[in-house]
Formats: sequence, C-alpha cells, structure tokens
Amino acid sequence: MGFLQAVYKLAQKDSVSKSDLWSRLDLPGDPENGRVIRVGLKVSAFCAPYTVTGIGTIDVADLLAGDLSEEQWKTRYLFREPSSPSTGWRYTPIIKIGQPTTYEKFEESWQKFRKTLSEKTFPDFENSGVLAPGSTEIIIVALEERKQEIFSYMEKKRPHTLVFGIEENGIFHYPGDLQPFVDYCAHKLGNLSKPSSGGICSVCADPLTNVFHLDKIFSFATFDKPGFIPALNSNNKGGVFPICERCFDTFTRGRAILDRDFTDSDTLRGYNLWVIPEVLGGTTGEKITQRSFEDYFRSKKTSSEAQVLRYLTSLGENLVFHFVIWQKMQAKELLHLMVEDVSPSWLSTLENHWKAIRKCLYPEETPAAKDDLKYMFSFIFFIFSEQSQKSDEDKSVLTKIAIEIVSRLLSRRSIDTLWLKSIFVSRFPSLFSGPGNPEFSLQKQLMFIEYVSIVNQYVNRITN
Repeated sequence: MGFLQAVYKLAQKDSVSKSDLWSRLDLPGDPENGRVIRVGLKVSAFCAPYTVTGIGTIDVADLLAGDLSEEQWKTRYLFREPSSPSTGWRYTPIIKIGQPTTYEKFEESWQKFRKTLSEKTFPDFENSGVLAPGSTEIIIVALEERKQEIFSYMEKKRPHTLVFGIEENGIFHYPGDLQPFVDYCAHKLGNLSKPSSGGICSVCADPLTNVFHLDKIFSFATFDKPGFIPALNSNNKGGVFPICERCFDTFTRGRAILDRDFTDSDTLRGYNLWVIPEVLGGTTGEKITQRSFEDYFRSKKTSSEAQVLRYLTSLGENLVFHFVIWQKMQAKELLHLMVEDVSPSWLSTLENHWKAIRKCLYPEETPAAKDDLKYMFSFIFFIFSEQSQKSDEDKSVLTKIAIEIVSRLLSRRSIDTLWLKSIFVSRFPSLFSGPGNPEFSLQKQLMFIEYVSIVNQYVNRITN
C-alpha cells in the first residue's frame, strides 16, 4: 500500500476538480520535443454529424504551443491510448506517426497508419453520430493524395502526431474544442468502470456506484503480478481493490505526475525508474523536506548531471521512498521491481559500503566519479549484461537476476554469494570468448562479490 498511498498523496496536492476531464487523458507525444501535424477536415456544416467533404489546411505546430498549460492541452487533444492496439475505436482522431528519416521509410509505415485510421478510428465516429456516413472513405482518399505533403512537415529526431480537427473559415478546431468529440470521449472514458452491486471504495470507503480498477492506470496491475495490487487472489478478481470514480481520477492524476516529474530513465538504460517520496507523519517540517526533494527531482530531471540517488542519501528520516522499475514494451508496461518504504539512511549505508570497497580496491580512481548509488546500480546491470553473448532470452534471464539483486539490496535482504559466484562461473566460457577484457571483468565481479558480502554482514547484524 505504500506505493499507492504515495501516488495518491502526490495527486491530492494538485487542486483539480474531480470533474476535470484531463485527469484521465494523456498527451499524444513528447511535451518537450513533440510536434503535431494538424489536418483540417472541411465539412458542409459546422454541426454534428459532421459531413466531411475533403481535407483543407495541413500545417505543423509544437505539441504544447502557446501559453496553455499541459492540462489545457490534454482537454484539447482528448488523447488516451486504448487498452489494446486491436481495439476497434480510439478516444480521439489522433495517431502517432513517429520520426521516420526518409520518405521511403515513411511510406513503409503509411499502410499501418492508414489501416488504423480507416478501420479503428473514423468508423466508430461515424457509428456514434459524430461524423456522417461515408466520411471515413473521403478522409482516407484525400490523405493518400497528400501524404507527401504530410512528410514534408516532419523533422528528423522529433516525434510527430497526426491530429485531425474541423476547419472553419481557416481556423483549426481541435477535437477538444468541439462538443460532439468531447461527449464521445467522455462516454468512452465512462466505460472504464463497471456497475457495482455494492461494496465500498478501497481507498476512501465511500459506497461504490461504479467500480474502477487500477489496471486502467497502471497496465502492469494485472492478476498475474503477485508483487502488485490487485494481484492478491486470482479467484477473487472482481473484488480486489475496487475504487470509486473520485479515487480513480486521483490515481490517474498521480500517474501523470509520476510520468512528468518522477521518472528517471537515465540510471538504468532501457528501463524507467520511479522514486516516489512519502512523508511520515505530515508535519510542516516533513512537508518542507518532501517539497525540497520534489523540487530537486524536477530541476535535475533534464540535466545530464542528475544524481537523484545520491541526493536521496542526504535526506533525513522524515521520508521513505518507494522504488519501481518498469519497462515500456509497445503498448504494454512490464513491472520488474517494486520495493516500498526504503529509508534515506539505508540508501546512505549502501552507498558508503560501495564507496569503501571501491576505495580499497581502486584507490587510484577519482572517488566522485563512481562512488554513488546511481553508478552502483548501473554497474550491476552492466556486469550481468556483459555476461550474455547469446540469445535475447539469455539476456532476459540475466536482466531478471540483476533486478533481483537490486531488489534485495534495497529491501535489506541478504544475497547468497555462492549463488552469485555460480552465476559468474557458469558464464566464463562466453566471457573469455567475447570481445571484452576478461581480466578486467573478473576484477569487477570479485569486487561486487566482496561488496555483497559486506552488505550481508550488515543485514545479518540488524535483522538478527
């Protein structure tokens, strides 16, 4: 519950009404680097069902153009990814088209975009009375004729999104500017819940009218993940951690805050690390400590010199931290680690032991360069990744081992050094036949085994 409580508290600090639509929506791209290619649909009359007669102006804009806030832009785009790529409808007439480098590659992807628009986007707007019958075919034919113009607006190394809106007198109206699209999106968002036959919300204890579940917010919150609620009992799926609409919106805002302000994708390459603070007690001094941490995280998030884990070790005991490591795999989110209630003093202990073992074995190296937790966690992933010269499955097994070791270090659990040595020894053939320096790799392995032994001794003292 620590992780969920922390996310809930983060969202509660935002003064947002529960009726605000944006809390369940996302941005359709990177807020800092993303661009949208706006496609204005010409209509015979500015009322629903909109009868599309063709495509008017096509232009380009930054994802967050002008002075509007991120929340205001969410309500203009009305974007949210469907629960599955195979879903036969979309919340809004928007599709991500990425950043192809050449027109040839763009054309290769175009057929997939075309199919998504013609089969999974516009038809349901017709069926729901937002667009008039026949609009889909008109849009697709017109798009085909102007796809080269669309490509001309694309910049290298910048993600792009196609946004369809209604054009009136030369003015582009985003989906969220048009009530029929807003009503359509709100109806689809309302279907995220199920009617309740009774019971109370697991968070606020209010009676349940409609039941929501966490898998609509955290897609890794499924019943085959025993490390994460609601996977407590697969025989009781319908009753595990039901939440009300107000708490669902609060958790959704919390998820948006995590993605925006508390995601570290630099420490472990290819993985996302969440470090979520939670105040113990809630006194004024403790809240100031939490705010200090949040300000630090936000200010350092885009800096190449960010040392979030080092900063955590300097904080007092007014906070605990919840660590989550997850990975984005297309539309899926894979949860690899969740460790709750980690104190700053324990993080400091881990770092101090790491610093001591490195100083003993490598006194000639600059201490500040490789003495912090950020480097240590990256080091763990590296020494296991260099062991694998085989298949992706083999790499996956070693990655899971590295994550298990990180989990045990954070949660004050000892690590079997014989098990660790056996893993290293079993990989000697690939290590010695690989392109790296075997002697240097062995030195790193021995150093890490020594570090684990020291931490084990400390863990045994405080737990026995």
